[in-house]
Amino acid sequence: MTPQASAMTGSRGEKVALCDVTVSAALTDLLSEVSITQTYRNDEAVNIEAVYTFPLALDAVLLELEVRIGERVLKGMVVEKTAAEERYEEAMSEGDTAVMLEAVEPGLYTMNVGNLLPGESATITYRYALLYRWAGDQLRFFLPTTIAPRYGAMPLLPHQVPQASLTVENAFSLQVEIAGSLGSAQFTCPSHAVTLAKACGKVVLSFKQTKAVMDRDFILNLKAPNATRSFVMCGADGAGTAAVASFQPFFPGLRQPQPLNLAIVVDCSGSMGGDSIEQARQALDGILEALKPDDRVSLVAFGNATKTLADKPLMCNKTNLAKARSFARQLQADMGGTEIGAALGATYTALSGVDAADIFLVTDGEVGSWQPVVEQAKQTDHRIFTVGVGAAVSEAFVRGLAEATGGECELVAPAEGMAERVLRHFERMRAPKATRVTLHWPQGAVDLYPGAIGAVFEGDTVIASARFDHAALAGEVTLEIETAEGDIARQALTIHAPAAAGADAFSTVARVAAALRLKTQAPAAGLASALRYRLMSPWTNTLVIAERAEEQKAQELPALRQVPHTLAAGWGGTGRHLAMYASAPSAGADYSMLPGADAMRLADAQGGHADSYMIQHQMIQPGAALAPPFDLLVGLVNADPLQLATHEPIDLLGLAGLTAEFDDLFSHAQDLGLNVKAIAAILLAELLAGPLREHLCAAAQVEVRQLQERAQRIIEALENIERHVAGLAQSIERGAGNAVLQAQRADEIRQALAHLPKPGELLRHIKERMRRHQPGQTSRALA
Repeated sequence: MTPQASAMTGSRGEKVALCDVTVSAALTDLLSEVSITQTYRNDEAVNIEAVYTFPLALDAVLLELEVRIGERVLKGMVVEKTAAEERYEEAMSEGDTAVMLEAVEPGLYTMNVGNLLPGESATITYRYALLYRWAGDQLRFFLPTTIAPRYGAMPLLPHQVPQASLTVENAFSLQVEIAGSLGSAQFTCPSHAVTLAKACGKVVLSFKQTKAVMDRDFILNLKAPNATRSFVMCGADGAGTAAVASFQPFFPGLRQPQPLNLAIVVDCSGSMGGDSIEQARQALDGILEALKPDDRVSLVAFGNATKTLADKPLMCNKTNLAKARSFARQLQADMGGTEIGAALGATYTALSGVDAADIFLVTDGEVGSWQPVVEQAKQTDHRIFTVGVGAAVSEAFVRGLAEATGGECELVAPAEGMAERVLRHFERMRAPKATRVTLHWPQGAVDLYPGAIGAVFEGDTVIASARFDHAALAGEVTLEIETAEGDIARQALTIHAPAAAGADAFSTVARVAAALRLKTQAPAAGLASALRYRLMSPWTNTLVIAERAEEQKAQELPALRQVPHTLAAGWGGTGRHLAMYASAPSAGADYSMLPGADAMRLADAQGGHADSYMIQHQMIQPGAALAPPFDLLVGLVNADPLQLATHEPIDLLGLAGLTAEFDDLFSHAQDLGLNVKAIAAILLAELLAGPLREHLCAAAQVEVRQLQERAQRIIEALENIERHVAGLAQSIERGAGNAVLQAQRADEIRQALAHLPKPGELLRHIKERMRRHQPGQTSRALA
């Protein structure tokens, strides 16, 4: 497929260097291979460095990267991280084009495209392999497309921190080919409208429309009872052989469900608004319904602070379950930021006197610095079973937290049923625990992964790998599980040696096995392994340098251009209703449920007008429910109060869909030659300091006070300009009147003064607008 430009500008006219994304995937019996092409184009008059931080599935093993610039096709080289960064910067300073792909945290990558010249395009294709994780006879193919805003600072460099936008719609096309025994599976796609066709013995899946907006993860569920789910793959590993085994264990013996000591922890932060909090309520209904009289339960809701049902787990009698259901019905996504570490800490304290407790966590996982939360959880004896909800869940966090504690993770998209996932977790929690899990490889196996097998659940997938120094390989690999009841289950898989290969050959199987080992290797060993097998890792980057002829080199250092993400559908309540109308808007659709930008977009699509929406909803009454744009603004600020210090106010107003509301003020400021960003700071400070204040969390109110101080300084500077211009005008009049100045010179100065900014009228307009938005509560700064 030839990539075509999809969207070079946002709705506010901002340039976006990423103009196309094309995905093709092949799902075979044993693994899937995915190829993604990103096309960048520079439509500006200066050379740019495009930076795009994007997600991939957590298990993705990147195999190759190719860059096409004009007629040149270049292959990526895996280079030690520091050396790659130095060579990249050196290439840019020398005027050459450089492309660098970097793994910045699990499941998150940054593409740097340096020195893209005006009018130039770069097409970058990368390919990765993905091992399957079966749950019973069901398989989930997961393709993340966007990164939702995260609470708190991310441990990344500033240019790597992903930005979300309501006004930019990145789009992608997709084709998935499904072959072998998977071709007879039952398919459901809860995330997108797709079509299925059969061609050449394969099932081919694609979007009903040519492209889809990258505002939600792509999910394809396969139910395949006849598929091969336990197997061993082998491949050449230099002069030796690598093997990757996939087991699906089933336990023998009588089923006797174990009573539970269960703490249910529910994310009620602002980012959970809309789809996610509804999913959380569904999960709670299912959890409470699945509890038995012998179980004990506690319930914790959290945002900035925590709310608990009781100080300790309660017996699941009718009275306590009724209290729990009442508690659950009152939950809203109105508790501010995602302080998940503090909430889990409080949960550990409540469970301190309880043996063998489990934690059932429901969250979108949108936390900036989540690694310390996982490390803290490792120190406890509690298993954490996570349910990641939303259209753009943070897979690395919710899966990492579960795996680190011996639990398991389920991801549930907004259109998927929650009951089945809750039931699956309960089956895992109630199942007999394995007291011993061992893996027996044939003699000569080295570089084993994992070194020790952790939690094993019936019907789930256990993946292991090994390396052998010889090519002639035969025998069996056996998984042996012993439960607390003394039952022993064994599962043996036959190994078939691969065809002979050259001493330098590293098959896909060998590289996948090496990628598994990287998870547990120390830095020095990990670096050596990543370089040997040409793998992305915490210690290596992939680099391409496109040297230019002297007359074609960039003459200046490039301007940095971050590629924003389309705001995730349903995040903070923003995308759910848009999704209801996006594919086929119906006549007379009610826009009153939509954020301002979405309302305008849909009204335009139907030839309607969104002005009436803005007029009807622009008044904010203290104590009343907020109209959607202002509700979204509050949600954005509560989700990450530090945005008020680190982001431009005009960007936050844009994310909330409020820039059009104040467009006349911005135009007036521009006509006066004033900085629009400074005026946006005044507007944002005034909005958040009035009736909106009661909807803000404590941390946000602290940041608002800082923003108010900044706005006050801007107002004082504007007033000083007004006074000085007026004073200068009076001095000129006195000088001309006293014949100190020649009449011609006085006229020239008068004309010059007429073009100087006189911001007093603009401040009066702002004051009047704030009175309409905040009746009777204009701040003293503007009063």
